[in-house]
Amino acid sequence: MFALWNWPTHYYPLVPLAWSARAAGHEVVVATQPGLAATVQRSGLPVAAVGTDVDVPALMGRYVRRAARGGGLNPAGWEEMRRFGARNCWLNVAVCGAMAEGLWEFASRWRPDVIVHEPTTYAGPLVAARLGVPAVRHTWGIDFAYLLREFDEEALAPFREAWGLGPVETLGALTVDPCPPSLQLPDGGAVPVPARRLPMRYVPYNGPARVPGWLLEPRRRPRVCVTWGMSSGRFDPGQVVIDQAVRAVAGLGVEVVAAVAPADRDLLGPVPPHVRVVEGVPLHALLPTCDALVSQGGLGTVMTAVAAGIPQLLVPQTTDRLLNAERLTATGAGLRLLPEDNTSRSLRDHVNALLTDPAHTAAARRLKAEQDALPDGNAMVRLLPGALREAPYRSTRMPMQAGRPAQVPGGARA
Repeated sequence: MFALWNWPTHYYPLVPLAWSARAAGHEVVVATQPGLAATVQRSGLPVAAVGTDVDVPALMGRYVRRAARGGGLNPAGWEEMRRFGARNCWLNVAVCGAMAEGLWEFASRWRPDVIVHEPTTYAGPLVAARLGVPAVRHTWGIDFAYLLREFDEEALAPFREAWGLGPVETLGALTVDPCPPSLQLPDGGAVPVPARRLPMRYVPYNGPARVPGWLLEPRRRPRVCVTWGMSSGRFDPGQVVIDQAVRAVAGLGVEVVAAVAPADRDLLGPVPPHVRVVEGVPLHALLPTCDALVSQGGLGTVMTAVAAGIPQLLVPQTTDRLLNAERLTATGAGLRLLPEDNTSRSLRDHVNALLTDPAHTAAARRLKAEQDALPDGNAMVRLLPGALREAPYRSTRMPMQAGRPAQVPGGARA
């Protein structure tokens, strides 16, 4: 059983492993909140809708706007955010409260042998512990969520108490990790428990789409993709500065492809010549035809560009994206530009550096080769049973009073 809450970009990295498991003959179901059910169906996998939805865009929008007012344009680094302790887990707690009971009701009937969960779905390891089956954590790439591990025990305490569980390891028995070694978080830090990681190749999945014919035509000039992802506009349209970025990059005389979410199209005004505006083109088909990428640094976008082997300019606006930018620039495969320094001239200069300095392209190709050398989803399905036997899990069920278990607490507020 694959368990996650309602956010498409958290689901997409799990699709290749889920399909590999099906192709190997395993029975697979995706259990998620109702709002993601149609997305799962479009990926061709069985889905069970559990619990209720949370208005994540509204919650995150208030959080992002409040953070911008309090700290200026630049995002806070992790060491600054760490002082907030378990409050960093507020969204994970909110969605857990909305789906944990429904996930338990379904799982207790379907009886999975293994629960695979994405890192912020606390309901996954909680239900696995209650069932007495192993949980496998599946990251999206660079493992920002691992930094929250030191606060998970406090964040999960109300849920564990309601279900009569002892300590629940949110890292699961294993972590499937689609992140090349050079992008990994450095060892050390405050997280007290190491994750046992099984490296897996990141295979981009962007949902069903039609590949346009122009992608197959010869290019007459360098091509740069500019995108601000699928989430920023849902949180705060003020964060989407793709119009400025497109105009700045177009000033280099290159072909610009502005890949926009349909809801963000109105944020992009009239465009200069040599700019193509596209909606719904899969990034994994577009980026291999590009020479560079400019983006907000969302992990799905970053990892798809790594798979394409192209250098990137990241303009991070949240703490997790700042970490993505730090890890990428450390490899030489990209540059970063903080929002307060994000002028048209600086954008143009940074993109020009990506296009003219062959070191960035060489580093991006090395990173792609590193990623391509990792086991794919088919190999991971073969490796997991033995790896789970070598990493025995421990059920944390505690004696419970007779009668129906207590309901888990509802979602927390930001």
